[in-house]
Amino acid sequence: MSEKNGDRRSVTTDALATLGTIIGPGEKRDAIHLAVEPVVAGEGLAPGDHIEVKDGVATAVDPGQGLGIVDPFLPRRVKKGERFWFVMYPRMVHSLRHVWTHPSFPDEPVAAASDVLPGPPPDVRARAERQLRDMIAGLDCPSYDVVIQKALAGDMDDEYFHFDGYDAHGEIPPGFWELVEIVIGRPVAARPTYFSCSC
Repeated sequence: MSEKNGDRRSVTTDALATLGTIIGPGEKRDAIHLAVEPVVAGEGLAPGDHIEVKDGVATAVDPGQGLGIVDPFLPRRVKKGERFWFVMYPRMVHSLRHVWTHPSFPDEPVAAASDVLPGPPPDVRARAERQLRDMIAGLDCPSYDVVIQKALAGDMDDEYFHFDGYDAHGEIPPGFWELVEIVIGRPVAARPTYFSCSC
């Protein structure tokens, strides 16, 4: 715990836990890390637009349905084909740390387990669960509980999310896997694009 100047907050980042939510009066000044990645605009995009990224190409989605946003500090819109910084939503990355390089030292390819960030706060997980339950209710797939159990087991491949003994058909909508990962608190084994069954 840091007690400098009477500040008893832990050394972990406080603001990152509540970024993207309405905050209370007890929050204090902080500094945060956000994951960024250079991507290509698949269409015209405005600073702060919510986006999904597939094969390095970003396209617009409804708020909360993608992976993050267009660099909100850009002074103008991004044209199709231009490169820009994609900023991932808070609490979605599974490892984040400072990394430096120098010719005298080899690069470190793998993050240590101790670098893994904690899962999303309860209110973010609860919101994702509500969105996912609503989404699943409108799809031709098993119940929310069955879907989550199967996702936790990692029993899927890159194309099909298969269920034995249940009806499951159709395309898996954008944003589905992002919500699943928030709910289960870790990345899924694969991100199939279709439901399937043995019926």
